[in-house]
Amino acid sequence: MILNKIKDKLWGFVLPLLVLITWEIVTRLELFPIQLLVPPKQVVFTFIDLLKKGDLLTHLRISFMRVLAGFAIGTSIGFIFGTAMGLSRRIEKYFGPLFHAVRQVPLLGWMPLLMLWLGIGEAFKVVLISIGAFYPVVLNTFEGVRSVPKEYAEVAQVFEYSKFKLLRKVIIPAALPSILTGIRIALSMSWLLLVGAELMAASEGVGFLMTQGRRFFQTDVVMVGVLIIGVIGLVINNTVARIEKYFLRWSRTFEAG
Repeated sequence: MILNKIKDKLWGFVLPLLVLITWEIVTRLELFPIQLLVPPKQVVFTFIDLLKKGDLLTHLRISFMRVLAGFAIGTSIGFIFGTAMGLSRRIEKYFGPLFHAVRQVPLLGWMPLLMLWLGIGEAFKVVLISIGAFYPVVLNTFEGVRSVPKEYAEVAQVFEYSKFKLLRKVIIPAALPSILTGIRIALSMSWLLLVGAELMAASEGVGFLMTQGRRFFQTDVVMVGVLIIGVIGLVINNTVARIEKYFLRWSRTFEAG
């Protein structure tokens, strides 16, 4: 059993390894100009150099602060709004149509308008990330709350739960799988939007580092940025998935029983 799990995990490294080998072969055969595709070892050296200078960590810290701020604002408001719509048909009737209409606007489509309203400073980036985190949390929280069986509320009435206790002890725990899924999607979306915002308008951050590399034709710097974005995105997704698995362990125990 354990051996099979190890084999499954090892298979996940096969494709990245093949890509790396192909990359090395292509650069050695000089199928592309060195200005467009640098060798893997040069990307590694550039990564180490950026780490030693402290530039990379500085840009990463700034990017993480933006993500956390936007994610916290978006998920908090999204959770409250999604819960309210899930609990109240009236709130859903009044605000639901507007919400569903506005969310049809592509997230990148908000950029020009936000830049007009907020400029290109920190507020623009944080608000854009907040919007990206807001939508999935609202939708998944709403679906989770609305799908809680009525029998749960009936049992709570027997025990004379107050509305707040019903929400805290019954509705939120029952809706937790859907809520956590929304949070995971929101965090991934926040990271993607951060990079997009920094590529368009920033003087600091990972996206800015890539923009600078493009301006000066430093392909190795751009590729370092691309790889870091991908790795961090993967780590974020896996970390949230593990947290989700931890909080929902009672569900698996119940199913096993």
